[in-house]
Amino acid sequence: MQQLNLQCRRTRELVSLALDGELSELEEARLASHLADCASCREVQADLTGLTTALRAAPLEPLARPVSLPQRVRWSLRPLQVGAAAAAVAIAAGLAGVVGTVRSHPTAPKFGPVTSAPTDGANVLRNIRRAELIPRPPVGQAGGRADV
Repeated sequence: MQQLNLQCRRTRELVSLALDGELSELEEARLASHLADCASCREVQADLTGLTTALRAAPLEPLARPVSLPQRVRWSLRPLQVGAAAAAVAIAAGLAGVVGTVRSHPTAPKFGPVTSAPTDGANVLRNIRRAELIPRPPVGQAGGRADV
């Protein structure tokens, strides 16, 4: 059996689409152009047209028994969605509580203004308000210094 070239294979697909009335004007022109030059594809078109016409004209056969399809099992994802939403709310509430606790803590570190200029570690440490990071004893007690 000889190998069909790509154009003939595509034309045979177009013949089938033409029988169903699904071709655009451009595809119809391509089909007519190829059929004018290719006897093999004209023969296939004639065979398919005859077969399709006969099948469409044939009476419908009654079924001996009705077709019954098995019941589809439908899995409900609603409990999973509700559980995921509840978990997300719990995580958000927990994170909000942690962030609120850290922000309201009197000894929470407060950082100076952020600059876009590159800084080294020493400059970053200078921007931190030391008095709020390391509580100092009042001046006059052991170890207290007034000049930090």
